[in-house]
Amino acid sequence: MVGAVWKQDNRGKGIYVDHETAASEEENEDNYVEDESLGNWADLPDLVIERIFSYLSNEKRYYGSLVCRRWYQAFHLPYVWSTFVLEDRVLSRRRFNYHLGWQYTLDHYRAQIFLYKTAKNIRTLIFAPMLNFFNLFEVMNMLSQFSERYPGSLDNIHTLKFTFNCDMAFRTENAIYGTGGQLLQALKNLMSFLPGLTSLELTNLLLDSSEALYLLDDVCYTRCLNLHSLTLINCTKVPCRLLHPGAFLRLHSLRISPQTLSSDLLWLISSTKLKHLHIIQNAYTESCYSIEPKAWSDLNRKNPAIRVHLKSMGKTKREIVWQERAPVSSVLYNSRYSKVSMSSILTIVDLYRDRLKVYGHLGLPRFHTSNSFQNRIDMSLITLVRECPNLNTLVIRERISTATLILLVSSANCQRLHRLYLRRNALLLRADWPRSLEWTEDYFTWLKTTSRSYESTQVEVSQKLKQPDWQALSDQQFKILKVNVEIDSI
Repeated sequence: MVGAVWKQDNRGKGIYVDHETAASEEENEDNYVEDESLGNWADLPDLVIERIFSYLSNEKRYYGSLVCRRWYQAFHLPYVWSTFVLEDRVLSRRRFNYHLGWQYTLDHYRAQIFLYKTAKNIRTLIFAPMLNFFNLFEVMNMLSQFSERYPGSLDNIHTLKFTFNCDMAFRTENAIYGTGGQLLQALKNLMSFLPGLTSLELTNLLLDSSEALYLLDDVCYTRCLNLHSLTLINCTKVPCRLLHPGAFLRLHSLRISPQTLSSDLLWLISSTKLKHLHIIQNAYTESCYSIEPKAWSDLNRKNPAIRVHLKSMGKTKREIVWQERAPVSSVLYNSRYSKVSMSSILTIVDLYRDRLKVYGHLGLPRFHTSNSFQNRIDMSLITLVRECPNLNTLVIRERISTATLILLVSSANCQRLHRLYLRRNALLLRADWPRSLEWTEDYFTWLKTTSRSYESTQVEVSQKLKQPDWQALSDQQFKILKVNVEIDSI
């Protein structure tokens, strides 16, 4: 064949191709080699690839280990398993039950092999809400027995997070259940086999008062000088005076629900090194009450460095339980149903005027907000900023006008406001404020002119906050926004 080149195809057979086709194929091969040299994932260092694998779920890690030999080796690196999350189908297999059909049950052989290989690499052990209580019971028993048989295998675990799946609305009409009995005993046995524990988080146990009083006996006996962070959210169903948190002398942060807080506990923690007390409510928090003002005054006098943080989270519509004379430095709502109201703002100003540093609503709202000035929160926010001189972090998710935003950053007490987070879709391009008697004609004209443009409003806010890169957040950015009240309230 004239003007053709002899070449082998992918199957090894000889074929004739013309000069143009051969030249284009050679060029594509050169480009492929160049692109492969630029993006060779197999040559990533161990520190980078194990960090990437640590962000993946257990299932994604397994699929990633099947890609190549290098990723299979990365699957077994120590840092990859520093955080282990136990879920319903982890370390389980399917079995057929004649009454219930196919069920996922714990595979004891696979779980034992996994613990033997990776137990020493685990630093944070997380129990996600599980529907299969039998598997949960078996896993906790296996961990305790493994630690007893191989001493020191679980000594590196410094953080334990346990969340009980108390919401059974899809199974029965009485939707909320608490744990207890053998499950509670298995959890207590597991905590006793973790000598390196420095952070403990127990959420939604909803125990009876008789069981909650002895929940942390073993932990208090062994870890009273080593535990730094303790979380007890909805430990009981009804008000119960827990005294265990006061036994940890070096506790730095305590997160607790209001129904388990008491004057006696405040008296105990006043003699410790506690710096941050978080009072948290969620949808399962009931029967809340305020502590006597005298108890808060005594706590503030004995431990003046302590900071109290009030927070509402989950699908709750209840208002935060206000604690009179408490040294509150932050008030946060992380509920999509909570709204800003003038009554709550006036309560905050009246009780925590001089110490409040953080206020805001996180997450995207799931309710309708009006566009009219009379029904919006503009006046409430202006009152909060003017009356709280130490406010440094403000999170706004409901609708306000551009004129209100300019007035917020132009307030006389706004010198300390360093972090201002605002939803871009909640900012209305309006100048609907009536003229105040304190404003001059020139200032009122300037306010109306500046607030009629998003660009000029952003420039003015950036200058007042001394942050040239400041801008409003998109809904996606606002949805993942997190505020560290322990740092922002300093």
